[in-house]
Amino acid sequence: MTGDRRICKKPMAERLSVRDVSYYMRNVRTRMPFRYGVASLTSVPILHVLVDVELADGTPGSGVAADILPPKWFDKDPTKSYADNIDDLVFAARAAANAYTAASTTAASVFDIWRDGYTETLAAGDGRGLNHLTSSHGSTLMERALIDALGKTRSCTYHQMLTAADNPLGLNLGAILPSLAGVLPAAAVAATPQTTIAIRHTVGLADPIRDTEIPSVERLDDGLPQSLEAYLRQQGLRWLKVKVNGDLPADVERLREIAAIVDEVALGGVSISLDGNEQYGELQSFTDLLRRVETELPAFYEMIRYIEQPLERAVALDPTQAAGIAAVCARKPMLIDESDGDLDAFTRAVELGYRGVSTKNCKGLFKALANAALARRLTAEGDGAGTFFLTGEDLMNLPVVPLHQDLTHVAALGIKHAERNGHHYVRGIDHLSPAERRQLLLEHADMYDADGDTGFLRVTNGTIDIRSLQRPGLGAGDNIDTDEMVPLKDWTFDSLA
Repeated sequence: MTGDRRICKKPMAERLSVRDVSYYMRNVRTRMPFRYGVASLTSVPILHVLVDVELADGTPGSGVAADILPPKWFDKDPTKSYADNIDDLVFAARAAANAYTAASTTAASVFDIWRDGYTETLAAGDGRGLNHLTSSHGSTLMERALIDALGKTRSCTYHQMLTAADNPLGLNLGAILPSLAGVLPAAAVAATPQTTIAIRHTVGLADPIRDTEIPSVERLDDGLPQSLEAYLRQQGLRWLKVKVNGDLPADVERLREIAAIVDEVALGGVSISLDGNEQYGELQSFTDLLRRVETELPAFYEMIRYIEQPLERAVALDPTQAAGIAAVCARKPMLIDESDGDLDAFTRAVELGYRGVSTKNCKGLFKALANAALARRLTAEGDGAGTFFLTGEDLMNLPVVPLHQDLTHVAALGIKHAERNGHHYVRGIDHLSPAERRQLLLEHADMYDADGDTGFLRVTNGTIDIRSLQRPGLGAGDNIDTDEMVPLKDWTFDSLA
């Protein structure tokens, strides 16, 4: 990459204003429970935001963003119910709409609007006592919608906006992390976006490992794999994300079962990420798990490529954990996920010995781009202990908007494999309206297999074809049927039952 692409010259960003913000909900039921950490998910709403903008020259535009609102991920406070979790996330979304609108009273770049909107949204969340992972989620929805709107208005893809000489987003990485002063957005992304991506299949805590262990009353027979065994056989998976629960004997036995089926079906040709899901208050217990796995399941241990945040977020970035972090990272590199609630979280994590950080659209795109640039710089400088890295992790992203926008972002970063589980826990595109299904199957014929009036994500040899996501905006297009959704003001938690 040349110096001209890495060092800011005098970017000319597009300026715009937010004219209107609308929120809609769509309820989705899972085909099987998704158990992670302390939560078990069977029904969830997807919150969509639609934003109308006006460029400084008067050109109108619109953008969209969306995420599921899951229990006990953004906030694991045991005193809060699922309804409380959703109320907090909706509060953050509404606060962000107000903050971003106020930040663009005078037309400004997407990045400048984000800076002010992000700060004010966090302040509103602080006033309600929210953690920053929760309050910043509202900001990330608006951030993505504005990026999408500008890309569609300019007829530019996300990757093109990040590598364009005029820096249309106005992205200033040094304003996020001072150590990146003078570094252009192009330094954070791949030279060309990924055209395919390997699925890192989630093995949830309640997922069946073998077909034979599924009771007849729980057998779905819905045309999709259900057990890990079936997924390995039918989709040729080469990456798995395996969750552990902080119960040493139970975790070892479950890992033993997984190792056996991987050896039997995939002949051991699988790479694994091990997700601790904040189930540990200290790292000695987790180190004990790694020792047991290394001793009793050596082939499986060699398949583990990295560890995803075992420590509870309350202690994960505590300097007193540094020795434990070093002990784990001496075995396998470890990253933060849920502790990535602030702009400088990855910087602080690196200082304690962590090697990586996850990217999820629900945590913010600009922050992830800064983290990617930092990881590349730290790797280039070298510390003798290996690379620094970003990984693509999932929040049960579903078609159209959450999945397509997340994959578009991951593709721009050049990440070659990413956790995906929306296609596992939810049946295909059944949750979409008939009009959305038809358009999706027409626009993304290489990404989905049609099946009558519905369709399924096409996973071949463990990968999906994502070339069709390189379209103006953030990859989702305009396939949003709000007539089949519920305006947020009319949605009730009881509707999930």
